[in-house]
Amino acid sequence: MKKLVSLAFVSVVLFFGGCSQKQSVLYIQNQNICTSPKATLYLSDLSVQNHAKTFNITKDEIKLSLVKSLRETNCYNVVLEERDLKFLDDSFEFILLANAEIFQEKNIVSENLIKKEQSEKLLFSIALKAINQTKSIQANANSQIISSREKYFGVERGVDVEGDKQNLLRTANKKVSIVLNDALGKLEK
Repeated sequence: MKKLVSLAFVSVVLFFGGCSQKQSVLYIQNQNICTSPKATLYLSDLSVQNHAKTFNITKDEIKLSLVKSLRETNCYNVVLEERDLKFLDDSFEFILLANAEIFQEKNIVSENLIKKEQSEKLLFSIALKAINQTKSIQANANSQIISSREKYFGVERGVDVEGDKQNLLRTANKKVSIVLNDALGKLEK
């Protein structure tokens, strides 16, 4: 009887002790890196390639996060409309082309009847190209989350898909907004 109670106790501890560990995500400061806007960016659409099987980020979520990150810098006036290249008014108005890719890789580390350990890598990559009649600027950035998860008796606890999605978007979009500003600064010189 003691063995049965002990086994039940250990099973409950293992079951509720299932965890998810993630690499920490760095905070990136991109707010107000400019004192005033340097350029106007016309963003009408972006292309998204999703290579993930179970992890999805919509085009609207990517666009919303990108626009927010660009505006936070105070370096750009972001206009959400299509604009023809020949109708740009000055040398610091750009059409912004955006391409995003999402990758997911899962690996089973170990598996037995009670416990399954799995590692997962999520990668979000964004590439921007700002063009006008005389200039072209490129900026690329990516972010990734690597997590290890344990399932006991097929049950996994603590999975925060929405949090992972927001971290991936926020990190890459903040990085790319800073890289774009750096590239724009080189044009001004």
